[in-house]
Amino acid sequence: MSQKRLAAVVAALLVLSGCLASAPDSPAPKAGAQAREAGHFADPSVFTVGFDRIQEVYLVKEDFGTLALDGLNGLSKLDDTLSVRRDGGRVQLIRTGHVVGDFDSPAADASYDWGTLVASTLDSASLASPKIAAAGSEAAYQAVYDALLADLDPYSRYANPDRARDDRAQRDGYTGVGIALSQDDKGRPVIGDVFPDTPAARANLLKGSLIVAVDGVSVDDAKVDEIADLMRGPVGTKVDLTVREPKGSSRTATMTREKVIENMVRSEVRDGVIIVKLLRYNTTAAAAVRNAVTGLLRGLNGRARGVILDLRGNPGGLLDQSVALADMFMDHGQIVSTRGRNPDSDQSFTARNGDISGHLPLAVLVDGHSASAAEITAAALQDADRAILVGSTSFGKGSVQTVTRLPNDGELFLTWSRIYAPSGYTWHRQGILPTVCTSGSGTDAKAMIAAFRAGQLPSLGDAMAERFRAPDDEAALRRVRAACPWQVHDAGLDVDVAIGLISDPTLYAQALGSQDRGTVAIHAQ
Repeated sequence: MSQKRLAAVVAALLVLSGCLASAPDSPAPKAGAQAREAGHFADPSVFTVGFDRIQEVYLVKEDFGTLALDGLNGLSKLDDTLSVRRDGGRVQLIRTGHVVGDFDSPAADASYDWGTLVASTLDSASLASPKIAAAGSEAAYQAVYDALLADLDPYSRYANPDRARDDRAQRDGYTGVGIALSQDDKGRPVIGDVFPDTPAARANLLKGSLIVAVDGVSVDDAKVDEIADLMRGPVGTKVDLTVREPKGSSRTATMTREKVIENMVRSEVRDGVIIVKLLRYNTTAAAAVRNAVTGLLRGLNGRARGVILDLRGNPGGLLDQSVALADMFMDHGQIVSTRGRNPDSDQSFTARNGDISGHLPLAVLVDGHSASAAEITAAALQDADRAILVGSTSFGKGSVQTVTRLPNDGELFLTWSRIYAPSGYTWHRQGILPTVCTSGSGTDAKAMIAAFRAGQLPSLGDAMAERFRAPDDEAALRRVRAACPWQVHDAGLDVDVAIGLISDPTLYAQALGSQDRGTVAIHAQ
């Protein structure tokens, strides 16, 4: 599929995923129901759905016999007396040297049959091993999936139902009142943050307040996760939260639960430059950035000198949001393309919506923790010569994951495509080189900018030229990664350098021009 409009972007995620799927034709049954009815320890559908999905979407074709055996040998983490072997056309479960399970070996590509075999082997393991039986089916699922997914790539993973619920809340929002829970220095539950425009904010709850009770029930001995569960509930229902405020007064706030999606944007204006920091790409990321930028532009009433988009520390998130954010500052041109084994993974996205800033100078801040979705936005704006990148080489996560919701409400994340910048390289493993590298000994932004103006900075063009070889050439990869490695330094340095560059039209044009020749490294002179 090519040249997809943003409105048609379907579910794919970087780091997290919005592509939820179960069985091909109908919702998968709830895990446990099928197993309990048959008196089994494991629900086969947890593995048949997962294995079928690996066969359908994973980046490369896999041997399911190898995956299944490696996964089942992961049970040794729960009971080290267990092992699994393939003997001719048989798969055998061994405990303390004795065969305690014996099964026909399916064909290598028979994903459904191998999924069924894994569940049957777990049933036998639970009967033969008290440790497996005591650990429970969910622990067994985790052990098997962890072991078999280790054969794939670092970003394919299994999330158990509890972790999956938290992941879904982070990317899609959750039903609650809009507070983040934390603990004070005595280990007591407190309000760590109050999100704007939420029931908690409208109830004037204060950060740092001690949580005393939920719906009249004391939470003195409750864990933070348990309190979070109490705060959640159906949209429109009420919850009473009793707190002791920082100044010592106690009160009970009655709030109506609603869908809460955390605002991941922080914004300010400094020296006429709009600075917008995006923490993560959740479902409202692009809209939140748009609102922040357009609101500050109105407030400056034509006096804005430029925009800084701070993506440092941003681990990524939703693919469609990264594309939408790049599109926000581009009039035309390609944003990103993806390619994989499944035909549906071949996608190309182009800019269509126009530049909301009116073509103001734009700088994007990146560091070694800027990953996946953040890298899509940064690479698109750099390749289009729409922005300069300031900071250090980014993380280097150039792959897309889909997520399948399994019958037990866990989730299976699978890598299904590689990501390619408009210029054609993939930043997988190597990261994205900034236009201006602030990594190194420099600490004085004015000295750095003066050196840049004088043309005294060494070019890193050789490293940039090796971007096409680096993903598959270890020597080239090492040279690219060494060109501008992330180093801890004052966070204000990157901002000050970016402000200095975009506030001076000549310097900004010089920096944009350097992107055709290679990154420049800034150090104090």
